[in-house]
Amino acid sequence: MKALQDLRQILRAISREVDVLPAVGGAVEDLERPDFEEREDRALNEEERVFETIFEDDRSSLYRPVPPIGRSERHLFRYFLDGSFRSYFLGTVLENERESPVHFAQIGACVLRREDDGSVRREALRVENVLLAGKQRLSGVVWARLEGLALGSSVRLVDLTEPDVVSGTPSDFDLRGKAAGKVRFVMRTLEAELMKEVLPRLGGGSWLAADGSLLFDPIFRLLAGREGIPPVIGVSKNFRKDPQFVFGRGPRAERRSIYNLLVDLREEYRTAAFSAQGGRVVFWYVRLREQTHLDYPLMGVVKVELANPSQDPVPSGLIDEISGALVAERRVAPHGQDRRWHAHLYPIFLAERAVQESLLSREAVRQFLKWR
Repeated sequence: MKALQDLRQILRAISREVDVLPAVGGAVEDLERPDFEEREDRALNEEERVFETIFEDDRSSLYRPVPPIGRSERHLFRYFLDGSFRSYFLGTVLENERESPVHFAQIGACVLRREDDGSVRREALRVENVLLAGKQRLSGVVWARLEGLALGSSVRLVDLTEPDVVSGTPSDFDLRGKAAGKVRFVMRTLEAELMKEVLPRLGGGSWLAADGSLLFDPIFRLLAGREGIPPVIGVSKNFRKDPQFVFGRGPRAERRSIYNLLVDLREEYRTAAFSAQGGRVVFWYVRLREQTHLDYPLMGVVKVELANPSQDPVPSGLIDEISGALVAERRVAPHGQDRRWHAHLYPIFLAERAVQESLLSREAVRQFLKWR
């Protein structure tokens, strides 16, 4: 509760210096949009839309079988990373002709380690408290006052008007709408810090499966500077729908949209691995579940990314092994607990739950955070 006490003091102090329009009914939770992961995937690799380089040593087939490789056969993934957050709109600060929305967010990231018997434990867990406002929408005096109030408290001040790859550049009228993207950017940065902490514990057959794209800059730089293929994969449940894929060369080359690529992808199969960022990352798609009981062909499919600092074609056998181990992770599904159940890997779902259980309750935030 210290974070809420610190934040309440900040809100009360600043409200004595500027006018405030509180959120109706108190703190209003910002709901995370389900397409944020897809928007992030598109933004991180916006300049590449057509992928025609298959970047593995066996290029003979567009689809390859990847039967499940269970933990008793090969315990590949021992670490799992995910983050989560809760964000709230608190109100609008009014300063003469200036105005800025004010948001509060709790952001967390967790790494779980799985033992050989299947039990999991928290390897690392961090939670941060964040106050968000628009620096460019306030005077230097008011922003400096906010910085001074946040300094030494348990609350971190974040500028909503600073551009980033996830939330983009704010428009003149949509700064409040930018908040969820900014919070997600801060969460992904925290995930990168936990990945850096855990990396020395990997290797020797132990891999980390992280939720989201490895092309996020702090993570990309962290992995690109290592020798060999880092034992880390990024797994995305939602991904961009606009890329085109080319298989083969010359007049017989076959061009497919992502829909046409995945509609023919059978259960327990993967696509060929394609190059991104000049081969520094390779990616492919794996179908975890058959299409029979799913709504459309892209359900039950995950996008997998692997950092490749050498920029040499990746061994197909390694990609098969990674994919088979991922297929085995579908065995327990959070059906009814998450709308993305069809593409969830259960240990990553548990990592996300561990973060959510560490956040303050919505009721506590709403009752405690008052401007006056």
